[in-house]
Amino acid sequence: MTTTAEVQVSSVDEGRARLDAIDAEIRGLVRARREISQQVQRLRREAGGPRIEHSRENQILNAYGDDLGRAGVGLALAVLEICRGLPA
Repeated sequence: MTTTAEVQVSSVDEGRARLDAIDAEIRGLVRARREISQQVQRLRREAGGPRIEHSRENQILNAYGDDLGRAGVGLALAVLEICRGLPA
């Protein structure tokens, strides 16, 4: 994965084009995460467990927070909300 130190742009238009591409990739990753999350939720319910495992969600919140700071926790909450889906 590319880190910010490795990314250089030479114009505003190039920077915007790269940001648009990154945003599209993020949306695609969130859609893929949602599909997998919903499968995991279904498997947990079929095994007699809860749809949502709060300790796992706390691990995710902590990881985002550790990596991205306080705003990362907000981002993680948004991702988790998108990926939870509707209760069955």
